[in-house]
Amino acid sequence: MLNSKQPMVIEEFSVIICIGQEKGVPVMRVADEFAHPLFFREGEVIEIKDEQPFPHMMQHVYFYYDMIEREPFPWDDIGRSIPAVLQLWREEKEQLESCFARRDRRSARAPMIRALSYLLSCLFWLNGKKVTNVRHWQEEIGALPLKPVNGLERLQFIFERCDVYHSFIQLCELFEETGKLAYKQMAINKRMSR
Repeated sequence: MLNSKQPMVIEEFSVIICIGQEKGVPVMRVADEFAHPLFFREGEVIEIKDEQPFPHMMQHVYFYYDMIEREPFPWDDIGRSIPAVLQLWREEKEQLESCFARRDRRSARAPMIRALSYLLSCLFWLNGKKVTNVRHWQEEIGALPLKPVNGLERLQFIFERCDVYHSFIQLCELFEETGKLAYKQMAINKRMSR
């Protein structure tokens, strides 16, 4: 529970995050829109122990940069943000390859969920938006103009079975396609800015 030392409340697009301190450790309450069985419980409070440079906080708190809304916004600079997140994905991918080679689904679950959160962030940022609602991710992803072919159906498969090898293969393909879309969009943005 947050103490009464005047927590800061950030409100925008109906996403509210309380930032305060509990026992001297910075905490934030996850907005209900980010509550989903794979990511956060409703009303969950997260300790922010050591802030790290972009994009490394995503390894500790799903959708961190979407929730805190601190400039520079990653969705405003996809040329910097998406390649950095794709590097995080490559690191998770190595770990996942090892887990699935050992047929260790239990050990694969946490990095799969982390990687899934990276992918969702990349898809939104690619479209110049922040993630605002994970609870209803299907509607949110469905409304994005830039996404991989059959992305919604493929993501549904991963959400339902996030710790199986076939989900890992789908996730790999979705990251590859999202990366290609991102680099194409960056080239278009560069041409338009001339």
